[in-house]
Amino acid sequence: MEYKGNFIGGQWQEVTQAEGVFTRENPSRIDETVFEFPWAVAPVEDAVSAARKALPTWDKLGFDARLSYIQKLAKIFADRKEDLAMAICHDAGKPLWEARGEAGALVAKINIMSTTGMEFTRDLTLPDGSGKAVYRPLGVLCVLGPFNFPLHLPNGHIIPALLNGNTLVVKPSELSGASMQLYFECLQEAGFPDGVVNLVQGPGPVGAALSTHERVDGVLFTGSYNTGLRIKKATIEQPWKLLALEMGGKNTSIVLEDANIDQVAHELILASFLTTGQRCTATSRVVAHKSIASRLLDQFVELAKKVTTGDAEHEEVFMGPIINKGSYDRFLAMQQETESGKLQAVLQGGKAREDLNGYFLSPAIWKATEFDPHGAHQSEEIFGPDVIFYEAADEQELIHIANGTDYGLAMSVFTSDEERFERMTYDLHSGIVNMNRTTAGASSALPFGGVKRSGNHRPAAISAGLYCTYPQSRLMQGSDFDEESVLSGPLSYLSK
Repeated sequence: MEYKGNFIGGQWQEVTQAEGVFTRENPSRIDETVFEFPWAVAPVEDAVSAARKALPTWDKLGFDARLSYIQKLAKIFADRKEDLAMAICHDAGKPLWEARGEAGALVAKINIMSTTGMEFTRDLTLPDGSGKAVYRPLGVLCVLGPFNFPLHLPNGHIIPALLNGNTLVVKPSELSGASMQLYFECLQEAGFPDGVVNLVQGPGPVGAALSTHERVDGVLFTGSYNTGLRIKKATIEQPWKLLALEMGGKNTSIVLEDANIDQVAHELILASFLTTGQRCTATSRVVAHKSIASRLLDQFVELAKKVTTGDAEHEEVFMGPIINKGSYDRFLAMQQETESGKLQAVLQGGKAREDLNGYFLSPAIWKATEFDPHGAHQSEEIFGPDVIFYEAADEQELIHIANGTDYGLAMSVFTSDEERFERMTYDLHSGIVNMNRTTAGASSALPFGGVKRSGNHRPAAISAGLYCTYPQSRLMQGSDFDEESVLSGPLSYLSK
């Protein structure tokens, strides 16, 4: 895709004094360039200024007028679904069937956030009419997007922020700049007023300058724990700035002795290897009751051997490549990390498709001989197709191992007993706990977020409007003056 520049104040603007040039290769065909762009930190100032200038007018338009722009955008997304899917495929290496799903989710997000989602920020009025609370926009928000869902996840911030009257500066992952440029072409076609939504492209230094800018009122971030922690530390002297941080997971599926093993094995394949294991909700730990653990592991391994991988654009495959060379090399290095024998390889992960010039991997499945919550392999979010199996003797041990991670985004419990599931959820430290279904999926009609290292209690999805606004309380009374009643209170102590 040809680089058009940053989108600031309603115009595409070239970077005139570049600090560097970023080249993004196609992860399926690494000798092919998808996107190349010069970058600089300086445009951040222009983008924030444009968003600040546009804020009062956009806010005062009111919900209905803002919604009309969003509805135009939804139609454009629908019309350009295939273009958006192809851009996602090239940027993120997703198979086209999966990229089409993400492109289609853009419209679905608009539909739910413009209806049910707005209930979270609806004005509240006291029964006697003496006061109300009105949800006001925070102001200028920055969105820092991830590479694994390069459009769906930023869109999940952008839409509720706009509906609630905020203006925005968006910085996508440098690994997915092409798809976000196309997203902004759609925004431009929808005719949003100048400065309402702005785009700056670039690597980490651009994101750092944007997130710490004093005139940015909130940072909406999806990415790794380490990057989220850097944002938190860098803004420690800006306590007025709202941070909504979604920072990944080391997610666990718990399998009880009464589970349907056939169902579990197939759900685990989806949970573990969709998006090449690069979902923040991907299952990377399975804790099974010892009475069924061996049978489940055997079935899971046999299904994993059937996972196909290949060129995301030209082949019908289950997995595309991993995102880039750094992730590829890290995954291969982790296949040597057995934690001094605490992990035994059941299915050796590694390079796949030697016939193709891309970052292709085969799934890895491990059996833990010892549970170590601090082990390098057992504790770190690898963000690739890598799963560790544990056995547990009883429910208490199942829960202990499941909670034995610094993350708390998603868990699944497989059981035929719904009452048992409901009872167990009380002890599971996770923002999402599913029953008899994969961890790697979420409903936009529910909150989405985690605890511990996975988030900072600002869940997204249906409740996203809450981190895009603040409540302004208003007590009200009439202008009539009744001297007798007024002076009967504290004012009665005034000097006569």
